[in-house]
Amino acid sequence: MFPDDISDYIKNEDYINDNTLPAFTGKTFLYDFNKGDFIYKNGAPVEVDGIKAIQIWIEKVIRTERFKFNIYDGVDYGVTIEDLIGSNLPRGFIESEMKREFTESLLTNPYIEELINWSFKIDGSEWTISFTVITTTEEVLEMGVEI
Repeated sequence: MFPDDISDYIKNEDYINDNTLPAFTGKTFLYDFNKGDFIYKNGAPVEVDGIKAIQIWIEKVIRTERFKFNIYDGVDYGVTIEDLIGSNLPRGFIESEMKREFTESLLTNPYIEELINWSFKIDGSEWTISFTVITTTEEVLEMGVEI
């Protein structure tokens, strides 16, 4: 079942350059971000996969302020944008920093290939950030997140 010499397996360039991704082994549950709770059916949280799981993961990452919650200590999860929202910094700088933060955080997901078509709207202290996600399977996901 395992190779006799693991070092040969690790050094195999076909293996290293193989772009196929392992199947996602975790579970993702449908979440209502407006209510701040999971969606239940028959008393159990509704499990999702595929593009919907990626969409929920993206929104959770964007809504999680990095370094704020102890549960994420030592884990590279979330964004650092709290100080940008409502600041007096130039809008162009804020948009650039948000784009950088989102891109750095979201590209840690092995299923996300690229983020394009950015759009920023502001209404008072509320921001709506829209962008397009291209997955490694070339699926396209249009995201719009209000923060």
